[in-house]
Amino acid sequence: MKALKISKGVAMENLSPQAFFILVSFFSTILIMLIVLLYFFGPSPKKHTQTAMEEKSTTHTIDSIMAILDNQKSTPQQLQKAVNMFFDEYDSMDLSDYKKKAFLFALVVHKNVSTELILQVDEDLKKLNPDLERDLAKTLNRALDARGGV
Repeated sequence: MKALKISKGVAMENLSPQAFFILVSFFSTILIMLIVLLYFFGPSPKKHTQTAMEEKSTTHTIDSIMAILDNQKSTPQQLQKAVNMFFDEYDSMDLSDYKKKAFLFALVVHKNVSTELILQVDEDLKKLNPDLERDLAKTLNRALDARGGV
């Protein structure tokens, strides 16, 4: 046991500066090679594509439209602008049926909306979604009930 401890101590003492330099250089070279390999063959950073930016802008559009409708201080002109934005961006927004009905509901329950605007939006939504006609009628009736009638 004692002989082993002595031999280890002797091995460290016998390490010449040239041998130490070779070991440090060897491990440094391996470390640099690993970093270079990871740089070239590692995971690439995600790039923002045009479609991702379009999705973000359409999401922003429906969110901004709904923010106008949810704000009870919005004027009739702002409501008309929100409706125009909704139908202008309708094809690019890829809206779910729920979002379409939520838009109609939010518009109808707004205190500053006109009857003409409600009828126009209901008609336009039914033209664009004939398969949702029944659901849109139910949504309109629920919104009118929540509003207290128009």
